[in-house]
Amino acid sequence: MLSLEYKSVLTIVIMFVALVLGSSVQVYSLSDHKDHGVHNSFENLSRYSLNEAGVSANNSSKAFAQQIMVSCHDVFASKDHCPMMALDELDNSTADRELVLATFLNLVRLFDEANYSCHHDGHHLGTWLYDYVGSPKEALKYATVHCGGSVYHGIFQSYFEGEQFSNNTLEKDQISIANLCPVGQENISWLHERDCIHGVGHGLIKLYNYDTAAAVDRCNEFVPLWAQSACSRGVFMENIEYFFETGEGDFDSDNAFSPCDTTVEKFASQCYYYYPAYYMVKNGLSLDYNLSETFSNCDNISPAKFSKFCYQGVGRLLETAAYTSPELAIAACYIASQTIYHNDCLLGTLKTIMKGDANTAVGFNFCSHSNLDFKATCYEIVGLWIKAFLNASKEEMESECTKAPDIDFIINCTNANQIITTDVPIFEPV
Repeated sequence: MLSLEYKSVLTIVIMFVALVLGSSVQVYSLSDHKDHGVHNSFENLSRYSLNEAGVSANNSSKAFAQQIMVSCHDVFASKDHCPMMALDELDNSTADRELVLATFLNLVRLFDEANYSCHHDGHHLGTWLYDYVGSPKEALKYATVHCGGSVYHGIFQSYFEGEQFSNNTLEKDQISIANLCPVGQENISWLHERDCIHGVGHGLIKLYNYDTAAAVDRCNEFVPLWAQSACSRGVFMENIEYFFETGEGDFDSDNAFSPCDTTVEKFASQCYYYYPAYYMVKNGLSLDYNLSETFSNCDNISPAKFSKFCYQGVGRLLETAAYTSPELAIAACYIASQTIYHNDCLLGTLKTIMKGDANTAVGFNFCSHSNLDFKATCYEIVGLWIKAFLNASKEEMESECTKAPDIDFIINCTNANQIITTDVPIFEPV
């Protein structure tokens, strides 16, 4: 029996989550991006152009990026493609490829700094990038893990939807994918590799017209298990996003857990990670009811060993809540009846806010509000992020970890060490 005080906390949590989760379960739709690479020029839009805004071609790429951010927010706030149209206009105005690409990089950075989640924007910017440079190899030189690595997603979505495949007589299974990403190359971090291969998964399901079985089978062509895992996660994520966008995709109306319970076992965990988002959208996001209902559905997964990945997926959806009020996001994870999976929910939230924000402060803040039974794990995960994202030396690790507000757990951060397996998806693409 819950105490009256705890019931009140849960009521506040549910109400809060209902308000914030609608924006955290985003529809990363590309359906309105007609004719890839062909954007309406700003000079053809009566209310705005770069010149009218007083942007000089002599300004630095940072100044261009800042002006585009301000102008798109103030003038075309409802236009998803405003930044891409601005980049096209900049290209038309200066014909300086280096300046345009530097502005692109600064735009992605500004989006990452300005938004709790800029995943949607990163998709569009990645699509623009591929269309602008014309090849995946060239586009990958400018890809970034900012905005949750979603630039990679856009690159490969555009690549696999391109005319080179739609007009090609090659069988889809003959199209090479194993060497698209710079796996193991010098100066390419594991984090970049994983996001890149995840992006290939996003493209593969488009290539196979949303046949998850066919698309995910291609992921076996990557040799490392973590690479196969990242690829499969891209397949299932894009399948979910297609459902958000169109109401279609590879699902079975008579089987609530399809395609997760029909995919090969080694990739099922990646599919179940996205299942809560599908369930909530399918059921109208009545989050004052469906949050606990979604946990219950996670409990019904068979085999039960996959339930924890579903819980991690619920945690992922609490991203926006965690930024605004980590106490409420944490409390939301404890609504679930299966206590053994509470930490999995917290894990899903923590890794998502770390991946989405690329800022250790947000992780430390989350850990400082966590219950004692999760604190050690929490600070270790932040340490893993510092090591992976910042590529930190031992001295840099120690310096960054000392920023942890709980001094008793600094050692957990500095000594963080992960054995990478498909069953420990700490920094899988989100």
